[in-house]
Amino acid sequence: MRPYCKLIRNGLCFAVVFLSACSLAPVYTRPEAPVPEQISAEIRNFVQADGTPVVTWPIGAGNVQASPAANVAHIGWVDFFKDPRLRELIAISLRHNRDVRMSALAVEEARAQYGIQRAERLPRLETVGQGDYSGKVRERHMEILEVGLMPSFELDFFGRIKSMSESALQAYLASREAEKTMRISLVAQVAESYLNECLAGEQLQLARNNLVSWRKSYAFVERRVQSGQSSLLDLEQARSMVEFATATVAGQERQLIQSGNALRLLSGSFVQQNLPPAQPLRKQSLAALPSGLPSSVLLERPDVLEVEHRLLAANADIGAARAAFFPSVNLTGSLGYMSEDLNRLIVGSNALWSFLPKISLPIFAGGGLEAGLDLSEARKESSVAAYEKVVQTAFTEVADALQSRASFDRQLKAQERYLASQRTVLDLAMNRYVNGAVSYLEVLDAQRVLYQTEQDLLAIRREQLLNEIRLYKALGGGLNADSVISASYNS
Repeated sequence: MRPYCKLIRNGLCFAVVFLSACSLAPVYTRPEAPVPEQISAEIRNFVQADGTPVVTWPIGAGNVQASPAANVAHIGWVDFFKDPRLRELIAISLRHNRDVRMSALAVEEARAQYGIQRAERLPRLETVGQGDYSGKVRERHMEILEVGLMPSFELDFFGRIKSMSESALQAYLASREAEKTMRISLVAQVAESYLNECLAGEQLQLARNNLVSWRKSYAFVERRVQSGQSSLLDLEQARSMVEFATATVAGQERQLIQSGNALRLLSGSFVQQNLPPAQPLRKQSLAALPSGLPSSVLLERPDVLEVEHRLLAANADIGAARAAFFPSVNLTGSLGYMSEDLNRLIVGSNALWSFLPKISLPIFAGGGLEAGLDLSEARKESSVAAYEKVVQTAFTEVADALQSRASFDRQLKAQERYLASQRTVLDLAMNRYVNGAVSYLEVLDAQRVLYQTEQDLLAIRREQLLNEIRLYKALGGGLNADSVISASYNS
């Protein structure tokens, strides 16, 4: 039995060498983020010598500090969104949305692919049984029976298989981050679609209210025509506004239906749900987000981590391409029994073993190995550029949302003042019309402007809320359902 012990001992030695294989992959260094150190809500304007304005980001501003809630990725969507109906819709979507399901399956696929590649680093062991029957015609035939185990594996001296396994691992980790990105995007998409539905519903109600008001105006003008105080022109102008309002109501009804269907598609369920009532746009509130952040928080965004894992995979591919230039050592062997008689097959004297090392060294490959290495290096450089672009995109998204906050506040307040002014204009126009000072056209113009102003106010409030949601998404929020903060954002 000494050959068995020797084979096992040699196998263990080979396994130790195999598991401690070196790697020819370059030492990975995270690329420098091509963005300023701080993301601020402020923006400074400078003017060049030729009068052209130049916009620069403030770097390291003294009033910009990381907030305790700087890691927005830890702010759960349950805490960020205050509307109970929206919370229910997000929960339903995360369970039933088909894009999220496909993303999760893609992770399972990448994990299985990594398992396949990782198995290449472990020895293979197969059991083999075969029989050989031969002889001459009319003579006794010969039979040889063989059964045994056949281990085989490649000694990964130069880390080729290790690098390929590392590449597959990084691809799997990238798919996990891609799934997180999908979930974050879904939360933001559901919130945006929900606000669109709220806007459509409130604009529909506003259109219906205006239709009622314009019908009353038409009846008022009709009475004045009958009494001789107004002309038929005034009556037709009033009728045109009623028809305009009727058409607007029909269009808003269609918009509400389409918004609801889009929201149900995102939720992944068209079954009627027993949900809490929706809150109006003016009462919607969101958790407070910081106004100044270090750019380093962007490196924790799942999409940034995804491209970094793909960069690591490309880095590992270079190691595999380099290792292809060096010899490969494959070890095969067998351990079993051979006999001419099945009844005496498993006998100590019939035991046999073999050990077959095989070394192969590429000499001429027509430039294929060099091209493979060039391809791997080019792909890594492309991955570096992709990483830098994603970081810059993340910075831009956060900066846009931060710097839009103040303008939305000013716009909303100005629109509210404008609405109050237009209501006064309509009252004055109606009084002047009744007293015969102006034509009914002045009243119609005031009504149209007032209606449009009310519609615009709702749209601005929706956009203000969407800006906060985009900031939440851009900072990596929306993944966790845990509650972290409780401050509210009410504008």
